[in-house]
Amino acid sequence: MKLVLRICVLLLVLGCFGCGQKQMPAVNIFVTADIEGVFWPRPEPRYGNEVVGGLSILKAFLDKQTTPFLLLEGGNWFAQTPEGTLSQGGYFNDLAKNLPYAARLFTAQDLVYGWGSLSQILKTSKTPFVLSNVTLSKGRLPQGTKPWLLTKAGDYQIGIMGLVDTQIIRKQDRLSGLQAADPIESARAKVALLREKGAQVIIVLSGLNASEENSLPDKELAEEVEGIDLIISAGVSQENAEMQRIGKTWLIYPGSRLDSVGKIQLFFGKNNELSDVRFEDVVLYRRDFGEDEILAQQIKQLRDTTRTQMTRTVGKSEQRLQGRLDGESALGNWAADCLRKWAKAEAAVLNSSSLRAPLPAGAVTQYDLYNLYPYNDSVTYLTIKGSALLKALEEGLLVPDNFSQISGLQIRYAAQGPAHKRILSMKVNGAPLVPSHTYRVAVTDYMLAGGAGHDGFIDSLEFKNTQVEMRTVLRLCLAGNKAVVAPSLGRWRASK
Repeated sequence: MKLVLRICVLLLVLGCFGCGQKQMPAVNIFVTADIEGVFWPRPEPRYGNEVVGGLSILKAFLDKQTTPFLLLEGGNWFAQTPEGTLSQGGYFNDLAKNLPYAARLFTAQDLVYGWGSLSQILKTSKTPFVLSNVTLSKGRLPQGTKPWLLTKAGDYQIGIMGLVDTQIIRKQDRLSGLQAADPIESARAKVALLREKGAQVIIVLSGLNASEENSLPDKELAEEVEGIDLIISAGVSQENAEMQRIGKTWLIYPGSRLDSVGKIQLFFGKNNELSDVRFEDVVLYRRDFGEDEILAQQIKQLRDTTRTQMTRTVGKSEQRLQGRLDGESALGNWAADCLRKWAKAEAAVLNSSSLRAPLPAGAVTQYDLYNLYPYNDSVTYLTIKGSALLKALEEGLLVPDNFSQISGLQIRYAAQGPAHKRILSMKVNGAPLVPSHTYRVAVTDYMLAGGAGHDGFIDSLEFKNTQVEMRTVLRLCLAGNKAVVAPSLGRWRASK
């Protein structure tokens, strides 16, 4: 009897072994979106200049996974770099053959070269594009696309749909023949269909850009359509990943430029129903995951080819101008001067993290310019009160590794002073700042939108986006026979 009792106790202990341990996900969903052509590993300032990101590190990371997973691509994959734009986005098809993507979507940014270019990418993509509300005329699906996808991950059926902003399809040039149906009606129909076919989880890849006039926000989609478990956004182009819950639907944005990958963990309870969702933004450190050698070599060859195509000289510089993230720099002063002069503004302000490489000494090529300023930020005019300008620059001083580069301004400040009270005096073109006076200031649309923490400029009285890219302004600044001379420092003067 004692032996039987001991066996029973032992079985109970074994049965409860691990009861207090962390529950493991049944399925992981990995997501990339807003890659914007930055597909290679690089030192990243916001991660202490550690080498992070890119498709080759992503491949090495995925090779280490033991939990069943799906890999999804949300769109906006090429628009910010010469490597992306010279191929009009086609580079991704070649590189992504090495990665187990299950579904893709395109967003507004991927339509810049029109339907002719994009349709070729859809046709030649190893991974199907899921377009749940977009068809050709007469309701035909474009080649290389599906209206929905039902795929298995581990023991679970995952339903996937993709929604594109109807306003973009209607407004964009060179998209004749494309039609976009109402996203809400399309989503309701696809949810019902996918549930009928056995989908235990339904995911929406969303290109619904809420910043466009009359566009449908993802939040409204979640409120209006029952049965969607996850909405994954793209086309937002913000650095930081985020997640929120609307009713029973999780809204997830995985971040941009592929320095990390979005990891969505799915947990299931009774009757194999989804019971919990957890999200993690996994930084792709090379030191942690290594790098796929074959893919790394393909990336190098592609970048080398791009460099040879971008060797046209656009100007010259007497010396190398170096940037700096944590203070005033010669490169930052030169770029801010170019912005102020082109805009005919009283002052100009740039965030230093947008200047990603030095201006080389001697001949400056188009490729050098893309390396220096790899983003498609547009010049924006502001009409702003002196008090609001002072506040915006004070807030900028609180942003680590993204010091404001200025032109037309002279500022004395206490680097270690109390927050929002570090600027001791400020002049605009030699005259003391007048808080009640209005000034014409040039920034980029990225800064106006609060890019990298510089969100004070939203308090402007008026603003106008010129749609002229900052890189174009720098190229015009380089044009001509005179070589660039390094501007002197001292626009920011630190006081004890």
